[in-house]
Amino acid sequence: MILLVLVLGIGIGTLITDRAGATGPGDSQLEIQPAGKPVGGPLQALSQAFEEVSKSVSSAVVNINVETIVSGQQGRSGVPDLFDFFGNPFGNQGVPSQPRDRVIPSLGSGVIVDPKGYIITNNHVVENATKMKVSIGGNPEEYTAKLIGTDPEGDIAVIKIDGDKPFPYAKIGNSQNMKVGDWVVAIGSPFGLEQTVTAGIISATGRTFAGGGPSRFSDYLQTDASINTGNSGGPLVNMNGEVVGINSFINTGSSFNSGSAGIGFAVPSHVFVRIYNQILETGRFSRGWLGVSMNTLPFTPALAEHFGVKQGTGALITQLVDEKSNASNTAGPAAKAGIKPEDVIVEFDGVKIKDTQDLMMAVANTIPGKTAKVKVVRHGEEKIFDVVLAERTVDLQERLQGRNGGYSFEEEKSKPRAEIGLEFDNVPQRLARAMDISGGAYITSVKPGSLADDAGLAGPGQRGGDNSYVIVAINGKPVSNREDLLNIVRGINSGSPIVIKFMVHFQSGNGNTTTTLYTSLIKP
Repeated sequence: MILLVLVLGIGIGTLITDRAGATGPGDSQLEIQPAGKPVGGPLQALSQAFEEVSKSVSSAVVNINVETIVSGQQGRSGVPDLFDFFGNPFGNQGVPSQPRDRVIPSLGSGVIVDPKGYIITNNHVVENATKMKVSIGGNPEEYTAKLIGTDPEGDIAVIKIDGDKPFPYAKIGNSQNMKVGDWVVAIGSPFGLEQTVTAGIISATGRTFAGGGPSRFSDYLQTDASINTGNSGGPLVNMNGEVVGINSFINTGSSFNSGSAGIGFAVPSHVFVRIYNQILETGRFSRGWLGVSMNTLPFTPALAEHFGVKQGTGALITQLVDEKSNASNTAGPAAKAGIKPEDVIVEFDGVKIKDTQDLMMAVANTIPGKTAKVKVVRHGEEKIFDVVLAERTVDLQERLQGRNGGYSFEEEKSKPRAEIGLEFDNVPQRLARAMDISGGAYITSVKPGSLADDAGLAGPGQRGGDNSYVIVAINGKPVSNREDLLNIVRGINSGSPIVIKFMVHFQSGNGNTTTTLYTSLIKP
């Protein structure tokens, strides 16, 4: 009996020791377990898919080392606060001015898209480069690259390397098939760490930056895949192993943060393929030009009704211009085809136009010399014009940035509601001469938060700059002076739309310009 108890005691002690962990040096060593059964289920399948995608594309992803010579006192400027280009892993603090030439190193990424060695990257990665060295797929061997062509406005560049045998290359997918929530993989060299792979989803498609950002001519793919300094020019890849975007920039949210905030943007394939093909054919990329100025304020339902646009959307033409952006009713492609101010373009070469951004991108991404069918609504009637596009040679960005006295909708005797928030007077003679107009109602002040403010109207200095706003028509009725404006608005019923045609005179160091715009509000 004693022996049996002793044996059981030893067995129990051994079991407790095995479960609780031994203290002996030999028993404390770790061992790597043999491959076991996957426990992830669908997640394990997703993990394997990421692995396969990475393997299929990584061999075509390149690291680009760039040298740029900065001469004399020239320094390197910083990047915009919110739209942070990430092609320089050595920081964005700038380079101190030196009395002699200096070689400034930077790096980025790219992807081989042709076995002959053609590489797509960002323009800002290779811009002003005096030397480019490329390594492929993490291999130490370097190739000297030559520049084939660039499109600075689209932030795309094509470079080429030469070798004894065909290079691995990536296939191109259709970015227009991507949907919000689709998985994607970003591959590049963040902070010089080559062949870094990150995963995320498509956060938005068709992301545009009309008044800023790197380009007004690309509808970016937005992703939360981690993108950082050095990722510029690298591919954004779908789960078929196809390149659907070229990673271009990130929004850090602050000038004090240069790292990824999960908001990255890639030039989509339906844009960069067009740029690439034209660069290979001609050595550069040229954009179409229509020769029009467009209303940059919202095309409201009141405006749609006023101009007879049943579909409710479109791009309102305010002026026809020549190649120097001077007003001309005869010189530009649109003018020659018969398009007129106050026409609303609703379709361009088969593409539905919802707003001015749609039209600008459709025209800019069309080859000059092509005849495009342009559908407009004129006084409620649809018309189609054949327009031969010219080449875009200027890139004017309309920036509506923006005393008291005279008449005001705030005055007791005028009786209109104060919520309009508009004060106005007759146009000063000097301003009338500068704008080449005979009259109108000169806006002297707009109350912040008022209906007039919401409609985009402003007094001098209220939207930045020394700009002057003059109302020239209300609901199609001409306004020659302050009395006209007062009487016309007083005669409009409460709750009815007020369609306002106005002109803005911009003053800058480059000269003075005047443009015509339309807006609307509902009379309170």
